[in-house]
Amino acid sequence: MIVFIAIFIVVCLYGVKVKPADGQPYMTDYMSVEKTAAIKGIFILIVFFSHFNSYVEYTLPIDQLYLKYFKLIGQCMVTLFMFYSGYGVMESIRKKNMPYVRKMPVTRVLGTLFRFDIAILLFALMNLILSKSFTGKQFLLSLVAWDSLGNSNWYIFAILITYIVTYLAFMIFRDKGKYYPAVVAVTIGLLAYIFVLKYFNLKQLYWYDTIILYACGMWYSLLRDKIEKIINKNLVIYCVVFLLTLAGAAWFMLNRGKSFIHTELCMTLFAAAVVLFTMRVSLNNAVLRWCGKNLFGLYILQRIPMVVFREIGVADFNIYVYFILCLAVTVLLAWLFDKYVGKLWSLLTSPKRKSA
Repeated sequence: MIVFIAIFIVVCLYGVKVKPADGQPYMTDYMSVEKTAAIKGIFILIVFFSHFNSYVEYTLPIDQLYLKYFKLIGQCMVTLFMFYSGYGVMESIRKKNMPYVRKMPVTRVLGTLFRFDIAILLFALMNLILSKSFTGKQFLLSLVAWDSLGNSNWYIFAILITYIVTYLAFMIFRDKGKYYPAVVAVTIGLLAYIFVLKYFNLKQLYWYDTIILYACGMWYSLLRDKIEKIINKNLVIYCVVFLLTLAGAAWFMLNRGKSFIHTELCMTLFAAAVVLFTMRVSLNNAVLRWCGKNLFGLYILQRIPMVVFREIGVADFNIYVYFILCLAVTVLLAWLFDKYVGKLWSLLTSPKRKSA
């Protein structure tokens, strides 16, 4: 697995830039769609490694060592997805105002559910072919991401909650320019989600320990200019802030099991450290951008080849061949899924032309 990690690092570092092209002291476009897609591409590949690890048992000492240190990242691997999502939604609201908000139930909620439910049908088909049983209740709850047919579901449920809470908050504070009260409402709503799931022990910790990063992304959209002026006043201030953030993230990562507050500070500081890093270092190439832009398909479908190839014995034959096959088929499935399911959704939601 060390070989695959080395290849992954090479892919991440290909085309790396440490000096802004426009002579600015930092990468002013670090929060652009293109740059954030590349960072999301890095982390969806990390998610792939993480999910793959749960399907195999490593016997070589070097692989066991890899697994030991890989596990340290934990849920931090999805913090940037939440953060960038909150940032992107807030940026869209600031640019398009209420027309964007009013469309969220369709474009964001139903659009996500539609793609997710197509994937659920694929998982149901896979289970039927492999003679894996599931109940009707399980299937129905899986359609809203509360249960699972072997697919990843918690993130989809959480992101749907963020979209619904955002829609409600901005509909309440609908007057143009009232962004701060609305984002406060979003933050309170997500804290309420955390409280309910945690207090009533409805789901495991990973269902809610990263969702607050969505609200952090929205706050960053509102406060970005002020934050950048302080952090990038000079290189010394930037380095001090970055190193303190990185050290804090590392400490809380090692101690996150002590309390829920430790966990939340770990997640928040990790995301902050990555954002600060991207201010000065650009990790951006075609492979990473493709992975970021095809994030949904890569995330939701990667377990299909992992399950199928394990069932037919590839994992027992050779875990490294198993890894290569899973990655190759995941990429193919993601490409087909995003291409054709995206077209189907566009067909269903595009305005019907009136005949002459």
